[in-house]
Amino acid sequence: MRFHEIRIITDENISPRVVTFLRAEGIDVKDTKEQNWHDKEDEETLEIAYKEQRFVLTHDSDFGTLAINEGKQNYGSIYLWLRNVSSHNVIQVYEQLLRLNTLISSGTILVVEETRIRMRHSEQKNN
Repeated sequence: MRFHEIRIITDENISPRVVTFLRAEGIDVKDTKEQNWHDKEDEETLEIAYKEQRFVLTHDSDFGTLAINEGKQNYGSIYLWLRNVSSHNVIQVYEQLLRLNTLISSGTILVVEETRIRMRHSEQKNN
């Protein structure tokens, strides 16, 4: 799938302005704040995302840690490791992602910085 085809769950640290932008771009977004999931643990959010085949969009590295170090099921995550996490900057960075023609498979962990993207496929451990 391409970036514009990815279904997303936004972590609670993602601005509502970013959610609005993504939806305006035609992306299927489920927002944790709109779902009133403020008290959910990251592991629960990751499990929901896996079941619904959604990537987690976050500013939090914990989702990658859960998938890589703890072997939790991970449909995918997009970790926005940005120096400037203002909604304006996040939207600009995501606009660049949408222009890419890169194929992304489920299980991919993306670390997105202002100047580069790193991709890693999480290996699922038998729990």
